[in-house]
Amino acid sequence: MKVVQTHKFKIVDAKPGKIQSMNLTMRRYTKCVNYYLYNIVRGRLMEDIYEEAKTLYKLPTGLVQTARDVANEQYRSYNNNDNNHTFPHFRGMTTVRLDKRTINFFRHKGKYRTWANITTVDGKVKVPIHGNRVHIEKLFNDKYISAQLKFKNDEYYLHVIFEYEKEIPAEKEFQHFIGVDRGSHNNVATIVIMNRHGRVLKSKFYSAKPSLEKRRRFSKLRRNLGKKKLIKEIKKSKDRETNYINDQLHKISADIINIANKYENSVIVLEKLDNIRDNMKWSKKNNRKGHSWAFKKLEIMLTYKAHGNGIAIRRVYPRGTSSTCKDCFGSIRRSPSIRAVCKNCKKVYNADWLGAVNIVRRLFYYMYNNLGDSESRPKHYNNEPMVGDTAPDSNSCLVAQLAMS
Repeated sequence: MKVVQTHKFKIVDAKPGKIQSMNLTMRRYTKCVNYYLYNIVRGRLMEDIYEEAKTLYKLPTGLVQTARDVANEQYRSYNNNDNNHTFPHFRGMTTVRLDKRTINFFRHKGKYRTWANITTVDGKVKVPIHGNRVHIEKLFNDKYISAQLKFKNDEYYLHVIFEYEKEIPAEKEFQHFIGVDRGSHNNVATIVIMNRHGRVLKSKFYSAKPSLEKRRRFSKLRRNLGKKKLIKEIKKSKDRETNYINDQLHKISADIINIANKYENSVIVLEKLDNIRDNMKWSKKNNRKGHSWAFKKLEIMLTYKAHGNGIAIRRVYPRGTSSTCKDCFGSIRRSPSIRAVCKNCKKVYNADWLGAVNIVRRLFYYMYNNLGDSESRPKHYNNEPMVGDTAPDSNSCLVAQLAMS
């Protein structure tokens, strides 16, 4: 399957004249995208819009055409999303999409070794860029599809997009299953690695305590800053908190991928947690925890890193994964803590660990019943398995073998 990866580079030490050219280009590009959007909705022909936009904004041909593509994508997204009642409109300096006609890279023997040659309203602008050494080598060894010129926190960045062909194992080839239970209170993630016979090979917990403590401190800091009306400082604290959480999630996802790489033909199994926040109506404190839960970010990181390493991803229905006994399929009694006790056989579990095990067993159920055929995310049907249906038979070995046959 095709795997898309984006690598980030920073534009450094650019001269004032070149910064002014990029600034002017981004502002005109924003207006050009908006012009396309408001003419597309009126039903005008693309050829007519193109000629007018090129004359009005004096952008190079390549940039006018990518502005057209961005506008078309935004309009289709608006039309296909019934919940979006706001027509797309861009302000300030929106991201500029650059294709191979409007950007290229070259080496230099001076202070900065890697440079980008970017098309602007003032012609080609050569600027030095800085980034990870491995990623810089990819600029010259691999074929990039496109790049994006971004402006953030008074700095310019280039996000370069690469596309690779990766072999992702099919379901009949799965040998090892990594169940990932994501949480917001006790553990950010809990993983359990099982083989095709249902035997647990390894478990690992990623505690949520550091992240929760960091969020608590930032929340307290913002309350104090709010009393002093220091709005800019509040925004800076939010950015620092986001950077910390993203760093933690990157480390966790990278560690999970490193573990998965040690096992042949592995698949990472996640819960399908879409729209889970819709029913969050708890106390103010718990609502803050729930709505700051970065489960989607972790899923995105795991997905692109897994596909980049030739590891499959599957998602399963989430309800009941922590409330079914692993051995007797009895109902689980949960305490306010992480402790879970089976009402039938009285066996005691760590609830997050049990959830990760049952996530894998639910995939066994899907495979046994031939549910889901996507290479990345299986289809989900109306007859989702409920609490006691994590697997069709108490013998997980039989389930897996039947699924693989």
